[in-house]
Amino acid sequence: MERQQLLDREASSWEALMGAVARVPEARRTELGVVPGWSVADLVWHCGYWVDDAARRIELIAADSPEPEEPEAVWQKTNDEVAEQSKTMSWDEVVTRSEAARERIRAVLSSLSEIGPAAESEFSDETFEHYDEHRAEIERFAASAL
Repeated sequence: MERQQLLDREASSWEALMGAVARVPEARRTELGVVPGWSVADLVWHCGYWVDDAARRIELIAADSPEPEEPEAVWQKTNDEVAEQSKTMSWDEVVTRSEAARERIRAVLSSLSEIGPAAESEFSDETFEHYDEHRAEIERFAASAL
């Protein structure tokens, strides 16, 4: 994809994710059960955390210093830590920090002179593909409350 297509796709998927979130009453956004043991707030922060981490990895790719892929056990442990961290955050903090991570990754992508396959993959995997995955889960949760 071209740079602008990636940025547009990220923005539209984030908007769709937050649209799904908006269908969940604010009082239920910390209720567990969207996926086992996770709330809407946990999933939004989970996306924000991994977007910020992907921005860091794209910077490393651009500097020709990519990190080796982590085994599933490592990133699963990180997911658990991120979910615990989100439980200590207010809803506003979850959204503010996640949106700051989005701004960062969009700036990183925009600053690249050339977007290679590795950077494109990091960007798409951790932004719109990730948002879309969790949007579907949040939509199911929102519908189950009706």
